[in-house]
Amino acid sequence: MRCARHPGAETLLTCVTCGTPICPDCMVETPVGMKCPDCGRAPLPAVYRVGPAPLAVAMAASLALGTAAGAVALTVRPGIGLLLILLALPAGALVGAAAGRAAGGKRGPALALAAAASCAVGFLFGAPQAATLAIAGAPLVWTEALVVVLRRPIYLLFAALTVVTAYWRIH
Repeated sequence: MRCARHPGAETLLTCVTCGTPICPDCMVETPVGMKCPDCGRAPLPAVYRVGPAPLAVAMAASLALGTAAGAVALTVRPGIGLLLILLALPAGALVGAAAGRAAGGKRGPALALAAAASCAVGFLFGAPQAATLAIAGAPLVWTEALVVVLRRPIYLLFAALTVVTAYWRIH
């Protein structure tokens, strides 16, 4: 019998789960016997399995919190930039924790990426709209909103630190 992954290797060993011929190079030792790499892979823990509905709720929560944090950051005086930078870490931790809670206590790379991306969209597009609606009472065109954001490097640093912290909070 030849190994399924290494056709040049002779073997008498088969996977205990699916019966695929395996050689000593590709076998995975498990408590129940030798398995092929496909069957021997550990299953994804339940805390990392996020369905579409909880993922959407977590993304909505991250978008809302990113928009709110960004709007507050855009409306504060420009002279307190250092304080704004210091507040980025707790703001990111809050966004990450809220996304995890909104997803039913889940975590993991997929949820972290979705929450961070939603938060970034909130910072780039939602926050300038919310800030100008609160101050001037009129919305901006999305290109004008990007110009408002790009002209404030402290705001961009605050947004980046918040998004990265939110990502690592639930990764």
